[in-house]
Amino acid sequence: MKKATLTMLCLLMILSAAFCLEGCKSREQRLSEETAYEDAQMNAMNKKVVKCINEKDKKGLKNLFSKSAQKNIEDLDGKIDELFNVFDGKIIKSVRVSSKVTDGSINVQPFSIIGKCTFSLNSKRQYIGYIDFCDKDDNNKDNVGLYMIEVCTCSREELPEEFAWEGVNNGKPGIFIHYID
Repeated sequence: MKKATLTMLCLLMILSAAFCLEGCKSREQRLSEETAYEDAQMNAMNKKVVKCINEKDKKGLKNLFSKSAQKNIEDLDGKIDELFNVFDGKIIKSVRVSSKVTDGSINVQPFSIIGKCTFSLNSKRQYIGYIDFCDKDDNNKDNVGLYMIEVCTCSREELPEEFAWEGVNNGKPGIFIHYID
């Protein structure tokens, strides 16, 4: 009787451990897939934004903004012109996202992604900033699209210690530009 009880107990422990390990594996796999999806969406949006800036495509950049953001941004056309002036004579060679923050998920919407970016220019300079967009919102399609672009005309190393990001910290849509010489 004792032998049978011990055997059953050992068998239950082995099965429990196997189920726990399988659960961890599937959770890790799901997180890995979500991260890959977020990275792909961030890279796709960065490419679209950079293409519009490099080609000075005002209409294209404006269309990247969500309909709800377009309604809430004061003088979007003027802000786009100002953004183009920041990059005037410079070509963005690449954008590197050093970190990103998500709100929601593919299943829990709205799903938004904010990327902390470094823009490498053809002049060997770097600008830093943020790109914020809503990737999915099945309940309100007007929210899907670009929400905010914030650019600072310096590298991370040149950024003043007391600097406060205006756009990403206030939660308002728009284009925010900071000139640091």
